[in-house]
Amino acid sequence: MLSKEELAYFEKRLVQLKEETIQMAKASQPLAFEDYGELTSYDNHFADSATQLEEREKQRVLHETANNLLEEVNEALERIKTGTYGICVDTGEPIPFERLKALPYAKRTVKAQEELENKEASSTPDDQSFATPEEDVRGDRKIQTVDELISIHGNSSS
Repeated sequence: MLSKEELAYFEKRLVQLKEETIQMAKASQPLAFEDYGELTSYDNHFADSATQLEEREKQRVLHETANNLLEEVNEALERIKTGTYGICVDTGEPIPFERLKALPYAKRTVKAQEELENKEASSTPDDQSFATPEEDVRGDRKIQTVDELISIHGNSSS
């Protein structure tokens, strides 16, 4: 169980992290093509358009990451208010001080986090094929014929 001083320390760190994250989210607003000063992409060279698309994607990822971090920080601040901060949400065990120091918004012990990540990784289907399952009897011979051709000759993902 964390002392009042430790909770105050983490609350201060979380509030500071929240302010920094809000600034990061504001600074990483995804840009529109109009933000580049072009009314249309008609006269742009394809390399310029590709650069703009890449920059927009980077901005989107940064913005999404900042929003996710902000959500985690807000949850941690809420756990401080409810008296559950520093306690693993899965196991109820105390989260070690050093983990909280490194990751003040941590809501799981290292072991519980690893188990969650392993479970998520194992629940992802390995076969992400577009092939129609053999038990599919929709009666669409075109799909079944394509699937038969793929099974005989393969495709670019096999």
